[in-house]
Amino acid sequence: MFWTLMWFIANILFVTSVVVYLFMHRAYKEAVLQPADRELIAKRNGRRLLFGIIGIAMFMAMVICFLINMRMNG
Repeated sequence: MFWTLMWFIANILFVTSVVVYLFMHRAYKEAVLQPADRELIAKRNGRRLLFGIIGIAMFMAMVICFLINMRMNG
């Protein structure tokens, strides 16, 4: 039951990080399309990259927890 709970938590964090990434990507694209300063574009690109990396890490954690759960519980 522990690994099922861990998988569920990892799944929630993965979905949340993907949604936040999509909002960060939208903010970045709006900054690129509008006449914004380079500092703002770089800042939003950094945030977008950070949440992309977090999303990938949460996906790997979700997969690992799922595989362990399947191994333990059949």
